[in-house]
Amino acid sequence: MASARHTRSKGSHRGRNALAIGGGVVGGLLIAGGIVMAINWPKASLSSSYTSLGKLTTSGAHQSVLSVAGSVGQQPIPVEIQDGEVLPTKHISTGVTTTITVTLQRPSWIAWIAGKTQRLTLTGHTPRARLLDPVAIASSGQSVQSEFSNPVSVVAYSFHSTTKYVKLNKATSHVAIPGSSHSAAGSLQVAAVPDPWETLPAASNMVFFRQSGSTPEAIISPDLTNLSPEATITITLSQPVTKVFGNKLPTISPTVQGADPVKGNWSEPTPYTLTFTPTTGDFWPSETFTMTTPTSVAVVSPTGARGATGATLALSGAPMSMLRLQQVLAQLNYLPVSFSSPTTVASTEAAQLSALQSPPQGTFNWRWTMPTQLTSLWSPGNANVITKGAVMAFEDFNSLNYTNGSGWASNPLLWPTLIKDVISNNVDPHPYAWIQVQKAPLPETLYLWENGRVVLTSPTNTGIAGLKTTNGTFPIYLRFKENYMSGTNPNGTTYHDLVHWINYFLGSEAVHGFVRAQYGFPQSLGCVELPVPTAAVVFPQVHIGTLVTVMPS
Repeated sequence: MASARHTRSKGSHRGRNALAIGGGVVGGLLIAGGIVMAINWPKASLSSSYTSLGKLTTSGAHQSVLSVAGSVGQQPIPVEIQDGEVLPTKHISTGVTTTITVTLQRPSWIAWIAGKTQRLTLTGHTPRARLLDPVAIASSGQSVQSEFSNPVSVVAYSFHSTTKYVKLNKATSHVAIPGSSHSAAGSLQVAAVPDPWETLPAASNMVFFRQSGSTPEAIISPDLTNLSPEATITITLSQPVTKVFGNKLPTISPTVQGADPVKGNWSEPTPYTLTFTPTTGDFWPSETFTMTTPTSVAVVSPTGARGATGATLALSGAPMSMLRLQQVLAQLNYLPVSFSSPTTVASTEAAQLSALQSPPQGTFNWRWTMPTQLTSLWSPGNANVITKGAVMAFEDFNSLNYTNGSGWASNPLLWPTLIKDVISNNVDPHPYAWIQVQKAPLPETLYLWENGRVVLTSPTNTGIAGLKTTNGTFPIYLRFKENYMSGTNPNGTTYHDLVHWINYFLGSEAVHGFVRAQYGFPQSLGCVELPVPTAAVVFPQVHIGTLVTVMPS
């Protein structure tokens, strides 16, 4: 039996070949297109940069920058892109955290696949540079070099009350101080930033010397005649500390007997530097001290001027704040005014020391309605007789040496005692007393005021013509229950009288008891005389510092 044979037509065979060829071409085109797309696929990234907030890098097909934004913390900052670098258009601080966001527009041919835009975000920190060595030793005639922890592009130097700015063409860690080759030694302030768009930070102190001979030099800061109570004292030497002082340390002692000893610790922050840090308030206004160094040093001022050579130095506290003195005296009831402030100063030494240097804002108010002869004398923030009397009263109550002269607020024990009393709320135990003497109209009259009201009225005698009692207001500065007064009468004869209940307020002028046939008109040789029994009543109600106002006739 013959077998059947299957056959294809010629046309059919050719069709299949054409399809195969066409499919291959399409596939090849697709592959080629994919390769082209891969090669041209737009790529973008943000990376850290020392010279900017971030560097934008792109490749592949062109992408347009739609927006760029920046912030420091939650605060927006203006930024722009220059040659791919994202830069702030305003100065910003060093060492702060920044965030930048760049939004790009993709080409339309891939937008349907990857989206129309691409958003990039980078968080970083602005660079900073610190002064590495606060002490520099240079050879004679050479510029002093400053060295920083990172390369810097802008440096500011303050020396001899002049600030100079140096902008470097290329950032570097080593910068010569302009004009320093002409100075033998000195202290200057240095500030630097790595990038020109950064704000200069707080300056650091730098001390420089020339390679010295046998006598070591020392620059001491701050100003030793203007120390705040908690001032840190720094001694910078031209030779290593161990070479100059060995294992010994300077000492600081008060010059006033009875003053608290200086308490604090010495440290050695650099091989050339010693620093004294008080542990309590020590350098009080007007208080004086002596610093003794283990060996003699030649003191050089921060401006480079050479001072005396020796082993002892004089120190003193800064001038006091009259305003803060009045605030504290008012708080302790030594004044006829009160003080109120929206800011509460805590009853701690640290808070009180801070207020001593920066008094709180507030207002003074009279505690009672008083005559203008007293109220007109008050002046907040300025020295006046009311404040003087209060200081004398405070010092007498606390058994301190007081003075009635021009240095009435200069007792070095005044401030440490004031602050102790504030902390313990140890207020004035006396009522506020004031003596008012009226010469006219007759009869001459003495009024004793206590806490805003007259508690005693008495006829009195003031000085005769040629020996008139001085008009004005004066604090009582000396008191005796009885004592002898001596002098010369107008007729040339002398007197030596036993006088009772004496309150001296101006030189030899006093309020006291004296026996007369009558009172109420000028009879004395300058004093304010009272009947002896009345003077005995007045005496315990007044004290050192009580004001006596003698009104004109």
